[in-house]
Amino acid sequence: MSYSNPLIPLVDIQQQEQPTNTSSYQLITFGTITGGTPYAGATYANIFALECLLQDLDGSAVYQMTGTVAVPAWSAIGSGAAGATGYTGYTGYTGPGVTGATGYTGYTGSGDTGYTGPTGFTGPNGATSATGATGYTGYTGADSDVTGPTGYTGFGATGYTGPVGPIGATGATGYTGPIGPTGPTGFTGPDGAASATGATGYTGPDGPTGYTGYTGPDSTVTGPTGYTGYTGFTGYTGTTGITTVVNAITTSVGGSSVENFSAGDFASVASTDTVFVQLVDNGSNNVSVLSAVTNTGSVDITFSADPSSDTIFNVLVLTP
Repeated sequence: MSYSNPLIPLVDIQQQEQPTNTSSYQLITFGTITGGTPYAGATYANIFALECLLQDLDGSAVYQMTGTVAVPAWSAIGSGAAGATGYTGYTGYTGPGVTGATGYTGYTGSGDTGYTGPTGFTGPNGATSATGATGYTGYTGADSDVTGPTGYTGFGATGYTGPVGPIGATGATGYTGPIGPTGPTGFTGPDGAASATGATGYTGPDGPTGYTGYTGPDSTVTGPTGYTGYTGFTGYTGTTGITTVVNAITTSVGGSSVENFSAGDFASVASTDTVFVQLVDNGSNNVSVLSAVTNTGSVDITFSADPSSDTIFNVLVLTP
């Protein structure tokens, strides 16, 4: 029985060993390979044990791992067809405590000397006991074309689990199921807490004066007096109209772009009034009006240049 590792697909793993009792992986000690020189380099770290042997099934060579566990490297230690493998000798029984005598060495067959097989992997640590006698070494099989029986499978720990393969492509998104029926309408929640009382609305205007009650029939009996209607509301006070209008004013001071006007109607102007200026004739200096500001009892008008004495404009003053 052999095992394989997807990182080294050309190698059939025959034997493995666990580096330490607490290791989570096993190292290959013996296997076969097809296709030439074994896998080498740091890519294959923690796969091959030191002095691991790989037999090329094509008959080109037997390779021994001469690098390190972290960076495997290989050397060819033999070439040509290998002799028949002799059968594996039986394991001696466990003695009562003393070391048994060493078994005799089997005779060498007449065929070509085969290469020395790899050391079997170290099984898991058993309970501590006395050392049993060493079993005898089986004899080397005769030169024959018949391949000897395959040795029994050891009871070593299961080889490490290979790396997880790449994640496959994401499958297509399934169709969206039909929209379910609309659920029943939820129950109406309880009334909320009473809110604060809103602000009191404004009092409406007084209604019109009620009609005069009818006069009772011509009788000695005085009829009831009609009720007095509501008093009508007083109309709104209108806004104050234009208080000052001065037309066809001609500049006369000159010498500056700002002129102050305080005579006549301008004497009643307040600083809170609004003034409007309309240019009628821009004069010989071709000026324009930039701004107009009211003061108490006067108005300052700023022109784009000296208005000289021939610029004509109209002024409108509004009192709020």
